[in-house]
Amino acid sequence: MLPKLILINGVPASGKTTLARSWCDRHGEQLPLCLDVDSIRAMLGGWRYALHDAGLAARDIAIAGIEAHLLSGRDVVVPQYLRRAEFIDRLAATAARRDGLFVETALSVDAAIAQARFLARAESVADADPHGALPIRMADVVSEFEDFMTSRPRAVRIPSGEGALVSLEAAIAEAEATRG
Repeated sequence: MLPKLILINGVPASGKTTLARSWCDRHGEQLPLCLDVDSIRAMLGGWRYALHDAGLAARDIAIAGIEAHLLSGRDVVVPQYLRRAEFIDRLAATAARRDGLFVETALSVDAAIAQARFLARAESVADADPHGALPIRMADVVSEFEDFMTSRPRAVRIPSGEGALVSLEAAIAEAEATRG
């Protein structure tokens, strides 16, 4: 079976990391990796003062880790909020270089639900939050993300919340069947 690189894209607090961890737990015997690029970024000294550069460095580190894990024949799940195609294209190219299957998904979530989750997370982790703060209203974040997703017709849309894991499993199974 081909190793899989699964992108779970979505706005902050849409449930990306929760879904990624759930999928990895379900497939734990295969040692899949849930690779959170924001957590890598937060490990870089001074990341809060150089967000852009730290983000680029974290992505380079992530790609190296993804390649190594795919090369070992294991799956990688990347929960990440992406609004530009460059890193998505890098992920797809990385999977192709390692003869892996790239599965692009995106979570759909109501802005009010995402806002409530985001605020609850911010309260629970305070300064330890590797995701940082939102620069704009959540409704605008969701709107901008949805606009971006119109340029990603191959991304499988998954409703956030109950049933997301089943939907992710179905998206992966379809991608595997399509690849043959």
